[in-house]
Amino acid sequence: MVVYIGKGEKYMGNIVLLDELTINKIAAGEVIERPASVVKEMVENSIDAGATSITVEIKNGGISYIRITDNGKGIAKDDTEIAFERHATSKIRQASDIETIHSMGFRGEALASIAAVANVELITKTENDEIGTRLVVEAGKILEHEEIGCKTGTSITVKNLFFNTPVRYKFLKKDFTESGYIEDAITRLALVNPNISFKLINSGKVIIQTSGNGDIQAVIYAIYGKNIAENVLKVDYTYEDIHITGVIGKPEIARSNRSNQIFFVNNRYVKDKTLSGAIEKGFKGLLTIGKYAFSILNIEMDPSKVDVNVHPAKLEVRFSDESKIFKSVYHAVNDTLLKNDLIKNSEKEENDTHISGSSLFGNRTTVGTEIKNNTFNSLLELQKKIKEDLEKSRKDINYNPLKNNEEKNIDEKKEDVKPIVTNETLEKTATVNTEVKVDEQKNDVKEELTTNEQKDDIKLDVEELEEASKEIDKQIENLTNENIKDEEKKESFDEMYFKIFGTKPPKIEEEQKEEPKAITKEDNTTLFETIEDDYKYKQQYKFIGIVFNTYIIFEMDDEMYIMDQHAAHERIMFEKVKKNFYSDEEKDSQLMILPDIITLTHKEMNIAKENMELFRKAGFIIDEFGDNTIKISGTPSICIDLNTRDLFLETLDEINSVARTAKQEIENKFLATIACKAAVKAHMVLSKEEVESLMDELLKLPNPFTCPHGRPTVIKMSKYEIERKFERK
Repeated sequence: MVVYIGKGEKYMGNIVLLDELTINKIAAGEVIERPASVVKEMVENSIDAGATSITVEIKNGGISYIRITDNGKGIAKDDTEIAFERHATSKIRQASDIETIHSMGFRGEALASIAAVANVELITKTENDEIGTRLVVEAGKILEHEEIGCKTGTSITVKNLFFNTPVRYKFLKKDFTESGYIEDAITRLALVNPNISFKLINSGKVIIQTSGNGDIQAVIYAIYGKNIAENVLKVDYTYEDIHITGVIGKPEIARSNRSNQIFFVNNRYVKDKTLSGAIEKGFKGLLTIGKYAFSILNIEMDPSKVDVNVHPAKLEVRFSDESKIFKSVYHAVNDTLLKNDLIKNSEKEENDTHISGSSLFGNRTTVGTEIKNNTFNSLLELQKKIKEDLEKSRKDINYNPLKNNEEKNIDEKKEDVKPIVTNETLEKTATVNTEVKVDEQKNDVKEELTTNEQKDDIKLDVEELEEASKEIDKQIENLTNENIKDEEKKESFDEMYFKIFGTKPPKIEEEQKEEPKAITKEDNTTLFETIEDDYKYKQQYKFIGIVFNTYIIFEMDDEMYIMDQHAAHERIMFEKVKKNFYSDEEKDSQLMILPDIITLTHKEMNIAKENMELFRKAGFIIDEFGDNTIKISGTPSICIDLNTRDLFLETLDEINSVARTAKQEIENKFLATIACKAAVKAHMVLSKEEVESLMDELLKLPNPFTCPHGRPTVIKMSKYEIERKFERK
């Protein structure tokens, strides 16, 4: 029903204008998700204000108390009240400014949103003001406004967050968890702003403190510790109009998840799959499956070519040219690895991985290190040599790009100086020809380099070298793209059939196209029946062989079974570690010859402290060993051959990934991780005796059908299904 009131009075209907407090609460729900959101927004304002020193103090995970203090330019006295209004900002003036935004914030919503759901005190002073200003705001209303003596800069105190929004308050996590989110936020801001000194104080204890000397490696040392800081490689790469800086980690500090892959676009932290994909391509062949490189990269680019106004939290961005961004990051990683000889060092022949032994799967190495294309490697070596010669030539002639045209006449020199690399050499090196031996190609390259090195009397021409370097880059990129396409390309059945038989395959009816089925307890009980006689079931199956050093094939009762050796062994290990975990008896532990002393970040140490009992129940002998350090002197027997440090860190990562879930889920994830690391891996060569041992162990389990992560251990195809594929039925 619609009601109209007399002239001069308000319209009364179903649609009403919301009051200011309600509007601000709704906005706060989008911008301020938790205490970490408050810290992020306020610290970003401090950065925009030109601060070189920022201190963050929190209590109770930031729920009851947050204070951010900076030495920035402050807020003018006349601007303090309007600063708490929605969409009030000093960062932009009009819509077109968003396209060229360089500041961290620009929406003008942070202060208003925070003040709507908390008690806020603002103390600020500019350099030009003789005295500072103090403002107290509660639930969006200004309660106090007075002058106060203070230093230049701004201090904001936020108390009782979400006191008037109980629904949001109810969904906050434990103090430990919320503190972790704040630590993550400060970590990211410190990494991308090494020229700013950051200090995070939690309940009176300093958690993070950086020097602000501009060295990102020093920041990494302060946050991640000595081991990480010593194993990172600095990145400084320009790809057309894109400049990439930061660090990437050596393969030895790779982790089992992407938590240590941090990306920034114009100093703004973002999450983007394109950037992660480029990192993985750049490290391809250097990391084992399931490992992700440590990386902290800042992509500086034209603000008009990236949209940061996608989400209120500004975590998502859109690139106008994603392929260009992918290439730039890929080349930045590749160039850095090349300069540090990591690509060359990764090229090694595949070793024999079969290790005989009577025990069920002792210490083994994984087959899977890729052998890169030798032609590609020759190009990389040639590229490296050209860059070295280019640098030498620039020094010899005191090369200055600004004065280059004045100091030499390029046209006159082109006839006198021979290029270090000819088009013919490039063509020979870059062309992939299976009929030419790799050794011959390498000799050609070496001979070319040797010849040029002997021409000491020839003054190398910088322009020629630069052109050669660019051409090499193109050839490498082309080969890289070709290799990627070759890897991704899979020959269809039709193509394979035509190659073998010279004709197209006969049409198979749609109903005949049946995929192998994963075994479940409901639809198949013949394989995994409980059998008391250990020898009875051995006679039931016939071992056929192993394909791809991963999948075990056997036959039983007119059915073919394919078993995943890793998934099957993972289930076996899971049941063992689970039994040990829940046993009230003495734990199955094995003392180590020398204890492992592991240094952790503050966040990792907190996770370890919170879950110390988990490790002890699983069979680890573990103790605190000083600040941010733990000592492991024993492990479960099934883990004795594993790298204790890697196992412990990866397990911590997995615990952290499910930290906000139920206790049972955390325990299952914890046990599954240990089982996964202890299990035989794909591509490990197993003997027939080891295969039979594996099957014997698996067939005795109450639930052998899936691994702890839910993947099937075995799939089957009946004789009838196979015969239908060959049109016998």
